[in-house]
Amino acid sequence: MTFLDTLKGWFSSPSTHRAPRYGRGIHALPNPEEKELFESSASAFINGDILSGYEYFLSSLIHHESSFPSPHLSIERFDESLSFSLIQGSALIQGKVTKTSLEAHADIALSEKLHVAIKRHFLERDFQLTYCRFSEKNGVIQLSIRLDNATITPQKIFYPLREIALNADFEKEFIAGEFDESSLLETSHLLPISEEQIALRYRFMHQWIHETKQSLIGLLSNDNTGMTSFSYLSLLLQIDYLLLPHKKMAKDISEKINGYFMDDEKLTEDKNADLEQYLSELSAMDIDYFSTQFYDSAYTFSPFEQAMHDEIAAFIDESLSKVRWYKNNRSTYVISVIYRYISLYILYNYGLHPSLRSLFHLHVEIYASDFFKEVGETPLYDSATKTLNETLIAQRIRESIVPYTERYKNLNDFSEHVNYSDLDHFSQSFYLQLKNLDYTEL
Repeated sequence: MTFLDTLKGWFSSPSTHRAPRYGRGIHALPNPEEKELFESSASAFINGDILSGYEYFLSSLIHHESSFPSPHLSIERFDESLSFSLIQGSALIQGKVTKTSLEAHADIALSEKLHVAIKRHFLERDFQLTYCRFSEKNGVIQLSIRLDNATITPQKIFYPLREIALNADFEKEFIAGEFDESSLLETSHLLPISEEQIALRYRFMHQWIHETKQSLIGLLSNDNTGMTSFSYLSLLLQIDYLLLPHKKMAKDISEKINGYFMDDEKLTEDKNADLEQYLSELSAMDIDYFSTQFYDSAYTFSPFEQAMHDEIAAFIDESLSKVRWYKNNRSTYVISVIYRYISLYILYNYGLHPSLRSLFHLHVEIYASDFFKEVGETPLYDSATKTLNETLIAQRIRESIVPYTERYKNLNDFSEHVNYSDLDHFSQSFYLQLKNLDYTEL
């Protein structure tokens, strides 16, 4: 089965299911008619109707019930051509289609304002890209693609468009994180975050850092390096997922998390020290600089490759085995941290079926109920009484599962099979149910 076949099968859902508005995935559900539009596109290309083929295909990418106020993808059809524009985070991609070709580009930055190191970086990046290339036109650095329509298919459009969108966003974020961002072009579509929201995110970041460091007092020894690692990594993953920083802050968090998992000769104690040092840097960050690291934007393409459920199940199995080890060794503190870590790590690293993404988000929401209460959500867990909101959690599980049971006959609502007695029992039973979900299309 090809990636596009998988994509078509997964991204077909009714409107009753809501997409999480957190993390670096798309904060909307896929087009419910995606499969039909994709097939109409393929048929139109076979029949030689190039413009209709493109119109059907681009329409299949338009998200359902997007929370972003302006459209992330606009299409304008003419007699002999078709124009479109799509938003991918910090990047705006503009394209034109004729019967013979597609040409699309993203304006990155003003050439004269760029450091020579960036221009050298673009030359090196050209060798890493498959479909698009960097060029300079009228003093503007662009990333562009050109497709010949002689043998065009929906698949031959999807991958080049996705590549230019993801890489244009990446490069603009890279420049904003490392150099003078005044050189960047096409940024008017980015929405600022309110001062109230900035203050809330800043307060919770400091609260989480303080709570994590307090929880590790007395544990910071060579015998507890694993506990320390889980605590620091969970914290950085939570900051990235719930607060969603951009620019240098996002780049640094990514480097710290990915650097921890690098297969190098660095001792775990030294890696933990690096994470601790970065958390101290975050604590020292003033709110004025902090506020520059945030904006809101729409996304057309997911930055994640789609993961098979077997990969997710294997990671859950491996993580639960660590829970068992710590339980057997009477290290109870780290158990709840590992449970929290599992969902955050999977949401950070994997492309998930929309229902599965909502379920992992549900777990994050339970463990960060105080944060979600502050942003106006009904809390799923009361930290004062240590009780779970069983009714609402069960409802949310059903909302994530039931809309997909017609397509996946063996996908079952498991809300009645979860242990709601406390957080640890809930997490253990919840992950065992997630591990055994069946997304096979019969």
